[in-house]
Amino acid sequence: MKKIAFIGAGNMASAICGGVLRAKIALPSNIILFDKNADQFSRFDKDCIKEENIENAINMADIVFFSVKPQNMKEILAQISVLDIKDKLFISICAGISIKTIEDALGEVKVVRTMPNTPLLIGQGVTALCRNNKVSDDEFEFVTSLFASSGYTTELKEDEINRITAITSSSPAYVYLFAKAMLVGAQNMGIDAENTLEMICKTIIGSANMILSDSRSVDELIRMVKSPNGTTERALNVFEEKGFIDIVSEAMKACADRADELSKLN
Repeated sequence: MKKIAFIGAGNMASAICGGVLRAKIALPSNIILFDKNADQFSRFDKDCIKEENIENAINMADIVFFSVKPQNMKEILAQISVLDIKDKLFISICAGISIKTIEDALGEVKVVRTMPNTPLLIGQGVTALCRNNKVSDDEFEFVTSLFASSGYTTELKEDEINRITAITSSSPAYVYLFAKAMLVGAQNMGIDAENTLEMICKTIIGSANMILSDSRSVDELIRMVKSPNGTTERALNVFEEKGFIDIVSEAMKACADRADELSKLN
């Protein structure tokens, strides 16, 4: 089995590692963790290897995940650029960090750039991937399998990755905010039932599954619910008056723009 190092042991690293272990792609003893904050290790299997030295973690691994904040990547890359890394495969989950940034720091190395999202934590994530030309088809298939163990995967061109951040990686927060807004709306109407949030979430899940399973378009599904002069139409009119679609589009553009800014910082 390949030895896999995670440089940064946060939520996303934990989610990816959990999927890999559940799928038996690796054993805990094949997982190496490095993080400056040792408290982060508590979320991982106790048999994973905990390393206090980043150089040791890199040297032990065949595959290295960069799972740190984008702002910390310059320092991390500088630390490992002096090591013997020519045969290692590097996987980045850092927003805005281009393959070229990693190549410029580390030389001619194999790099897969990915953009996962937090539902990986429950095995229902979405991950977009791209690679440089040094990564073989077999290697890329293996990396894809690491993420597929916790959800859906798709291959994209690298120039799409910053924009896809706004669609998949950051978007769970949009959904959480919408659920919160519905909960607040329910409370404002005097509904304080214990299962209000559950009803909201089940409705969101069911509606999303309708989109995926029904042959009708999204507009047609909206019309199914919206009767002329009915309650739904009244609600949708408010969304339209407030510019709901424009607000979401503007937010997504701001997200993608920030990913572009992070690319320029590194």
